[in-house]
Amino acid sequence: MTRTVDEILAEVVRRLEWAQIEVKKAKEAGTKIVGLYCGYIPFELVRAAGAVPVSLCGSDQAAIPAAEVELPRNFCPLIKSSYGLAITDTCPFFHFADALIGETTCDGKKKVFELLRSLKPVHVMQLPFDTQVPDAYEHWRGELERVGGFLSEVTGVPVTRERLAAEIRIENDIRRLLQRIDRTFERDDPALTWTQMLNVRSLTDFVVDRAPYLKLLEELAEAVEASADGSASSASHGCQPRILVTGTPMSPETNKVMRLAEESGARVVAHDACSGSKSYERLVDEEGDPLDALVRFTLGIPCACMSPNEGRLDLLRRTVATYRVQGVIDTVWMACHTFNVESVLVQRVCRQELGIPCLKIETDYSDADEGQLRTRVDAFVEQMC
Repeated sequence: MTRTVDEILAEVVRRLEWAQIEVKKAKEAGTKIVGLYCGYIPFELVRAAGAVPVSLCGSDQAAIPAAEVELPRNFCPLIKSSYGLAITDTCPFFHFADALIGETTCDGKKKVFELLRSLKPVHVMQLPFDTQVPDAYEHWRGELERVGGFLSEVTGVPVTRERLAAEIRIENDIRRLLQRIDRTFERDDPALTWTQMLNVRSLTDFVVDRAPYLKLLEELAEAVEASADGSASSASHGCQPRILVTGTPMSPETNKVMRLAEESGARVVAHDACSGSKSYERLVDEEGDPLDALVRFTLGIPCACMSPNEGRLDLLRRTVATYRVQGVIDTVWMACHTFNVESVLVQRVCRQELGIPCLKIETDYSDADEGQLRTRVDAFVEQMC
């Protein structure tokens, strides 16, 4: 029997809740679990080594006080939450991880990886911050080869060209299905909200067996494509400006800005952060050398750690045009200096080039500022009505 969009989304939430059980089962069956903190580490490489990759970015406000015993209070909440969950052993995914892979995307993370070495084996990838320098490609290829060797030591499974190519095809299948679902946000009244889409995207980071997940995505893609406009109205009034939420990554637990935007009557039609379309809007080349393809794909991720980072502004322009965006909310986690400074460029492109309003919000995981944020978001939405 054909299921409704809401029924499929309910299963997505259930699978998120069950994810730790599935990882535990895989661990008990002898599969190695590898914890990741960033999209620059390709899932394909981890799976080609016979391991299951899981995301360890913290989204629990309750874990932050434990981290602040050792880390500065004026520090990124994502890093503090991640570290707090690790040292208190309250994150099941960290608990089951056999090894961690980090990356030098920011100074805060790379120093915390030094502290995590006392808890788990840690391999840190040295990211080139300017992809235009002559040796950026060679350097990053060397880093992928090095981490591949580390993974093979952990699992005992060599990373072969054939295994890597097979994993790329499967991950691309996931990206294609996410793209299909995402394209339905081009409609006047899409069949799901972006707070719901955030659950769909988040589940990707915790999948052990991808076959059921692919089947679920296929079912959801068909359901949202078949749905008529008008099934996901987020407010009763007529004015629902189309909003892009950009900036630092968020999770279903830390999505207060996106949630407040939808509650204000806006329709969030795009989210181009690492927790959104940035992770699946491109495909990895399936022709030629698979490692070369992964090098070029990951180097093309337009993170704020890159300098210059014109790729993010290009993605912003494309997203605004594709989804007919009328306003942009740029979210920045407190103490995230790269995204905070880059917000200046985002606002210039929005206001001076694209002629649309842009609201910058700097916040953390707590709900202490929610009343103030609601007032600001309400005013921002109202100015477009």
